[in-house]
Amino acid sequence: MKRHALTILLAGIFCIPLCTSATAATQESTEEEQEMQNLPQWLVDFSNLPENQRNKYIALFNQAKGAYHQSQWVNCISLLAQCEVILRGNPSIWNLRASCMLEQKYFKEAEAELKRVLEAAPDDAVTIMNIAQVYMATGRYADSIAINTRLREDLYLQHSDESLLYALDYRILLCHLLLGQKDKAQAIASTVSPVTDTPLYHYAKAAFALVEGNRSAAAHYIGVANRIFADNRAYIPFQRSLELSGLLDATAPQRHP
Repeated sequence: MKRHALTILLAGIFCIPLCTSATAATQESTEEEQEMQNLPQWLVDFSNLPENQRNKYIALFNQAKGAYHQSQWVNCISLLAQCEVILRGNPSIWNLRASCMLEQKYFKEAEAELKRVLEAAPDDAVTIMNIAQVYMATGRYADSIAINTRLREDLYLQHSDESLLYALDYRILLCHLLLGQKDKAQAIASTVSPVTDTPLYHYAKAAFALVEGNRSAAAHYIGVANRIFADNRAYIPFQRSLELSGLLDATAPQRHP
């Protein structure tokens, strides 16, 4: 029962492969015992839930993720609360709830949730990125730069996808601009061109235009990037970072459908 439950949870929610290649029954038993000893308590508790409760928990969590991706922040938080009626202690619940709060600009509440996650999973890249976003949104630009720079270096060494590295570059660029460090921001912008496969070039142009008070030029660059990357929606992390930076206001162009 425990192995079945953990296989569902780790593969279905966290997409972490679980090794089950032992050939002898005694070896399998030993591996299972070791797995259980190394698991966080909330996962052990999950494995001990009745099957119908485990299935309901997973279904609710997947619904919450779907609501988040559809920008239904309140519905997502409600579904996460239903998950916690069944089981508490899952850092992924806190992280997703923090993401909803960040989208709604409840920065203090989002930061509190993210710090809970970091206590349980200090190396979680998504949580670290979200913390840096909170810092940028609340004016702690130097702290945000430090976190994003360190994370970018780690992800670069891990050969992470370039799109993620470009998104981190943009967040660092925004913080430099907000600190009045245009030369450092320009140094980042100069690493890409209009033909580079990233929205960074046009969104950097938009950020510089906004700093200079040229909102029409900013709207132009944002519109171009959103049209170019409409199919894969690669512009969304850049637009969200720009929104959280405070450089945009109600007159800014709307998201591309």
